[in-house]
Amino acid sequence: MGSKIMLIWICMLSFIGGYVDVYGLITVAFPLTHFTGSVAKLAMEGWEIRIDKEVFQLAVALFFFMIGNILAGLFIGERHFSLRKRYGLIFIILGTFIALIFHLAHGNKSFAYLLSIAVGVQNGLFITYKGILVRTSHLTGALSDLGVYIGYLLRGKQFDTWKIFYYTLSLFSFFFGGVTSKVMYDVYGKESVYAVSLGYILIGASYLCLRKKLERNIEYEEVKAERAKRHNFNEKVKKYNKHHHEVCTK
Repeated sequence: MGSKIMLIWICMLSFIGGYVDVYGLITVAFPLTHFTGSVAKLAMEGWEIRIDKEVFQLAVALFFFMIGNILAGLFIGERHFSLRKRYGLIFIILGTFIALIFHLAHGNKSFAYLLSIAVGVQNGLFITYKGILVRTSHLTGALSDLGVYIGYLLRGKQFDTWKIFYYTLSLFSFFFGGVTSKVMYDVYGKESVYAVSLGYILIGASYLCLRKKLERNIEYEEVKAERAKRHNFNEKVKKYNKHHHEVCTK
C-alpha cells in the first residue's frame, strides 16, 4: 500500500480512537481505549477488598478490551502487515456490529462497554508503517517516541526525521477525534456513536478498494515482466538462429 495512503488510513483509525475515548468519558466517566489507570484503580480497590459499581464497570470494560485483542489475534494470526489479510472485512463487521448492538440496546449507556471490543480489535491488528508498530487506540507510546526523537533532533543525532511528523500527525488525529466526539455528542447525544460505526465501515471499504486496485497493479506488473522475459528469450533465439545460419552458409 502506498505510504501516503497508508498514513491517511492510520490517521483515520487514530481519529476513531480519540472519538471513542471521549465518548466513553462522557457516557461512563472513564476512557475505553486504554486501561493503565483502570488497572491501577482495580489494584487499589482490590487491595482494600472493596468492589463497588465503578470497579465492576472498569473490570467489564477491561474484559471486553481483552476479548477484542484476542479476536484480532485469532483472525489476523501474525504481526506482519499484508494486503491479503482481512483488515477491510474486519472493520466492516465492526461497524455493522456497533450500529446493530446500539440499536438493539435502545441507547442504553451500558452499550459503551461493548465499544471496548471494537477498540481492542483495532489495537490488536499490529499494523506497521515504515517499520513502526502502529497503535491507534492510545497515545502513551506515541508521546514517548515523539519525545525521544525530538531529543535526538536537539542532540544532532542522525535519524529519520519523518518520524516526528508521523507521531505529531497521529497525536493531532486522536485529539481532533476527541473534539469531534464532544461536538457530536452535544448535538446528537448517545446516537453520535453511529459516527464510529460509519467510520469503521468507510475504513474497511476503502481498504478493500485499495487492495483490489493494488492487486490489479501487481498482476499487471507480473504480466509485463513475463512478456519482457519472453521477448528477451525470443531475441536470443533469433540471434542464435541467425548466427547458426551464417555459420552453415560459410
